[in-house]
Amino acid sequence: MAKRLQIDDKPSQVKEFLKQLDMEKGEYVLELDGKPVAGIVPPWQVEQISQRREEVLALLRQSWEQNRPVQGEEVKEAVTKAIREVRQDKTPRRS
Repeated sequence: MAKRLQIDDKPSQVKEFLKQLDMEKGEYVLELDGKPVAGIVPPWQVEQISQRREEVLALLRQSWEQNRPVQGEEVKEAVTKAIREVRQDKTPRRS
């Protein structure tokens, strides 16, 4: 879990925080007037997040291309059928 740190406009406080961050290598949520305004994570996590984002976007593009030929009416029918099946499974059975 990220540590929370209340900051104000004092440059010296920000400088001290950056020194502390370099030593502790933790995750932080910076708050201003009690409200979260920024998150700070180690550099390796930023790269990891970027890589995962690219992987997810690639999967979305692949899915988009595979499903491009599907017509809207087909999707609507499939969703309607799935909803009907789920509702039937949740309907209490009477003895």
